[in-house]
Amino acid sequence: MQNIEVVSNVESFALKEEPADAALIMVYLKNAISYQEKALEIYNVLNEGKSVKPKMVKRKTIAVSDNTGVISGWNSLNPKWNKFIAENYNVSLEQNETKVREFYQNHIEKFNQYGYKTKKWDLDPQEDLGKHYRSHAEKQISVIKPCNSIGVSRGICEEDCYPYLRALAQIRQQHIVVADPNGVYLFHYNGQVKFVYHDK
Repeated sequence: MQNIEVVSNVESFALKEEPADAALIMVYLKNAISYQEKALEIYNVLNEGKSVKPKMVKRKTIAVSDNTGVISGWNSLNPKWNKFIAENYNVSLEQNETKVREFYQNHIEKFNQYGYKTKKWDLDPQEDLGKHYRSHAEKQISVIKPCNSIGVSRGICEEDCYPYLRALAQIRQQHIVVADPNGVYLFHYNGQVKFVYHDK
């Protein structure tokens, strides 16, 4: 991954930052870790299919920010999942790849400026190239619920979501902190990215 610095501890995220920025980064980090735990919990409940049927497909990813969750893909959000998760986890599940497409198209020049272009995938619909990568949960949550803290149930997509989030932080001129099962990323608004592995 490009422009990434692996650091030894989360305190390194705030080194050399202005005090106000450092305090915000630590809040975003704490929230992202909490959201990642919730994303994984929701993934496990839907994947097991014991508490709520039908069972979710294993390859799906859940992303959470605040009280909103996204399931990767399109046209696959079951109303039974939404009802159960809202009642038991206070999280509203959503899925809207179209919003990502519109957001990307509206900011395509800026994305190009920061070195990002949506990748195509072999199984994309011929009339809508790039749909697979646009439907990733990390991207959908960033547009459906514009946020500084994101938790993801699976490792971040290195091929497309990593460069997308790096560009997005620069476009929005905001720090974005993403926690996944491997560790935590800080996407700095100047293009720098820091990563710390979770303590084992």
